[in-house]
Amino acid sequence: MCQTNSTGSGEFGASVSPSTGCVRAGLCTVRGGVGRPGRRSVSIGSVDSRDFPYPTELQRTRELELIGHDGRALRRGLTAGEQHRLLRGIYVSAPLWAASDDDARYLMRIQAAVLTRRSRPVLSHLSAARIWGLPVLGRWPTQVHLRCSGGATRHARNGIVWHYDSIDDDEIVEIDGLLVTSRLRTMVDLARTERFASVIVALDAGLRAPFLLPNGSRERDVSAEELQEAVARLGTVRGCRGAGLAAAFADGQSGSAGESVSRANIYLAGLPAPELQVAYPRPDGGEDKVDFTWNARHHVRRLTLLGEFDGKVKYTRAQYMGGRTIQEVVWDEKVREDRLRAPVRGMVRWLWDVAVSPVRLRALLTATGLRPER
Repeated sequence: MCQTNSTGSGEFGASVSPSTGCVRAGLCTVRGGVGRPGRRSVSIGSVDSRDFPYPTELQRTRELELIGHDGRALRRGLTAGEQHRLLRGIYVSAPLWAASDDDARYLMRIQAAVLTRRSRPVLSHLSAARIWGLPVLGRWPTQVHLRCSGGATRHARNGIVWHYDSIDDDEIVEIDGLLVTSRLRTMVDLARTERFASVIVALDAGLRAPFLLPNGSRERDVSAEELQEAVARLGTVRGCRGAGLAAAFADGQSGSAGESVSRANIYLAGLPAPELQVAYPRPDGGEDKVDFTWNARHHVRRLTLLGEFDGKVKYTRAQYMGGRTIQEVVWDEKVREDRLRAPVRGMVRWLWDVAVSPVRLRALLTATGLRPER
């Protein structure tokens, strides 16, 4: 299914920023499964930049030479600081690269890796997560993850990490001209290979219902039971124990990446597990949902403890502000918190720098009276 030789001359977009909590991802359209009955079959022939249904700014020396232009102009542009080289023979303008965020840069790396292959590769692991719009904690890697048939072990070369685990045809789909592992298979692969806090961010998002692609269209939901069954089918392969723990812990009720990393680090900090998205009635007949709720038995003063992760996007993104100014959002949050506080309830809030640190999260929550479990 893969071709390890490049088409050149022989050489060789959602991450979550811990500083801002922002999650970004690109557009996508899903088509079929490879060879799956009743669905559109996906060709795995060669690919060039015209196969991408959205504009790409990548330039290949080979394509320029095929239409009679001088491909060496791109190499001279690299020397002059006008071009940025992604892989051998594939360039993007230096100003565009400098202006692009981490998500956009990783998408360009993915496109570049695909363009170097003689046959259409299958993106997997973190690269598939980027295409699906599954967030991960921290920055995207510089390497692109691809699948290949065969019995060899994983290896990395020329900016590409090759994975040789077996995969069924119906675990491959096409998104915007790119072949990727299905969302469920991508989640299983991440559960086997990524650290706990980061993979929980991705798995919670993958289980969220309804699941929306980055372009806003709805995709089939994946249940927690499906994820756990898929992990159980791994048997005793490498990473299966960590995958089992992550699959059992993942919860689609988690409302954001910040809530997911908080939840993971609450567990790692040895604190009791909270209930998620508990609703409290308002006098006007509505309800206030709270990110985390701990039963009074977990508190030294027998108080129900409410916890809230405060992400920057709540105060800056139009989709969360609902036409309000920042001052109005802050005031509404204060009014909401006053409603939630009661003689038998306490409340604590935290930001990204605390959410990503089990030590700081434990210190904060124990200071408010939460009893550690270990």
